[in-house]
Amino acid sequence: MATVVDLAHGRAAVGRRLRRPDPAHTLLIAVSAAYCLLIFLRTPQSMTLTFDEVVYASQLSVDTPAAEFADHRARGLPLLLAPVVMVTEWVFALRAYLTLLSGVLMYLAFRPWLTVFGRVGGRFRYVPAVAAGGFATLWMAVLFGTMAYPNLWLAFLLVAGVGFFCRAVVEPPPAWGPVVGVLVTFALASLVRPPDALAAAGPLLVAAVLVRRWRRLWPPVAVGTGLLIGWGAWFGEAVARFGGPLARLRDGAESTGSGLVNALPANLVAVDGPSLLCRSASGCGGVDPVAAAWWVLLPVLVAAGLAVAARTHWLGAGGLATASAVAFAVPYLLLLDYSSPRFLLPGYALLALPVAGLLVWFTGLGGDRSTRALITAVVAGAGLLHVVIQQDVLETAAGRMENTYGRYTRLAEFLREEQNVRPPCLVWGQGAVPLSYPLKCHSAREPGGQAPSEGDPAIAAALVRGDTVLVRIRADEDPPRFMAGWRRVELPGNRAYVGYLPPADR
Repeated sequence: MATVVDLAHGRAAVGRRLRRPDPAHTLLIAVSAAYCLLIFLRTPQSMTLTFDEVVYASQLSVDTPAAEFADHRARGLPLLLAPVVMVTEWVFALRAYLTLLSGVLMYLAFRPWLTVFGRVGGRFRYVPAVAAGGFATLWMAVLFGTMAYPNLWLAFLLVAGVGFFCRAVVEPPPAWGPVVGVLVTFALASLVRPPDALAAAGPLLVAAVLVRRWRRLWPPVAVGTGLLIGWGAWFGEAVARFGGPLARLRDGAESTGSGLVNALPANLVAVDGPSLLCRSASGCGGVDPVAAAWWVLLPVLVAAGLAVAARTHWLGAGGLATASAVAFAVPYLLLLDYSSPRFLLPGYALLALPVAGLLVWFTGLGGDRSTRALITAVVAGAGLLHVVIQQDVLETAAGRMENTYGRYTRLAEFLREEQNVRPPCLVWGQGAVPLSYPLKCHSAREPGGQAPSEGDPAIAAALVRGDTVLVRIRADEDPPRFMAGWRRVELPGNRAYVGYLPPADR
């Protein structure tokens, strides 16, 4: 009887342990939820779509004609937006969807790493949650959490993909769950940004050959298969629309200004905001030493984190995340002569792991409780200061962006209500793409702002179709002869540009 009772108590104890939530897992959920809430509260949820967002959203939009899809873009992001834009063009619905998706993907991205660091044990179980929290504090990670740009979504996919790969090469074979995770994440990543996914995957494929204990068949096969899915779609579109893969690569390099350069200064200028694209250092206001200090310190923190990893038995995982981040970042640092705060987001997300490992290890130093508490307080204070600085940059960047694109919202309302611009219609000229989405018009942009040439094909085709046409050119420039008799419209809130509409009796 005693044996039966003891066995029953033992089973009950095991059941309680199994039901007890993992505090590291709970912390990751809390961080992801807080990140989602932060995005919702700190970003403009009803701001009209920016140029790039319109290009992606309009491809599968329910009403707005598709904007020109350049050769350097990929189809993964339109698919990501499809559940909303194929149903409604309500901007708030799209931004709320992306905000919720950001929180979910933050959790899913770092979830595989709980298993990786769970094997290390001890306080290192909390590394994934700390890494997610560190990444979530960056102002650009918050701002782009509600925007339809590919970089943040690629960051989540690559973090998850590398984490699944780390699991797949160490768990007892065949480890089908992690292998499928590798395949799915790299397939999606290569659909979103094929060159970036390939660059980030390189160290994984090399490690699967060079590291003896990682020499397994299925993890690298899963990486390669995932890449083939995304690149296959890219090649198919290259043949169908861009004259073949080589022509698409060549034209894409020309359109993005690719070439061997030193882009470190450009990225340093961009990292402290508030501009979303930096074509020159002067155009982005120089460098704020306080706001950019974390970027300068990042390589030192990563190196220290890897040193800790070597002593605490997670160098393989930390080194693979670091190598993948570096391989991803090299093209942006050496081949692009301009920068944006969002470009390196996938690299920051991967490097957050060794930095988080360093911080977790540091808080465990000290022989007694009071010393450890003091060290933890110092780390927490430094983290809080970093958050305050990042939030200040976020507020400036978000306000600047909302002010810029709020003008397009007001201009669209003026054209719709006062000038009766209704679909079918064409907007031609500077700002045509972001203006086309709220008006549900075709767009044909002229970045220079000059007047269209005689017989512009986009305008000619629109007039033949009977569309309403708005031509937006500089106020000091005369319209071409074929637009003689068109109505000049003074556009509100902008003295630099005016609009021209065909006569009502055309």
